[in-house]
Amino acid sequence: MASSSRLCIENVENIVIHYYQTLRLWRKNLLGRQKEIMDLGFDDKFIRTWEYYFDYCAAGFKPRTLGNYQIVFSRPGNVASCIR
Repeated sequence: MASSSRLCIENVENIVIHYYQTLRLWRKNLLGRQKEIMDLGFDDKFIRTWEYYFDYCAAGFKPRTLGNYQIVFSRPGNVASCIR
């Protein structure tokens, strides 16, 4: 990376388990607020599409079939700070 750009890799982390949990919470929130969403003009197909997306992605992330990497870059001389 450094040979073709001025960025340096500071940290690499696979956040897959956190993303799995996030998808489950998004799904729960979607279904828990379904009436409010439909009152905004969205239909049942919209709800089903997102529910399917959350379930499909979660099924890939839970067994780590899929990965989700967070990569922190910095420029040489800059101090990289990562607040968690």
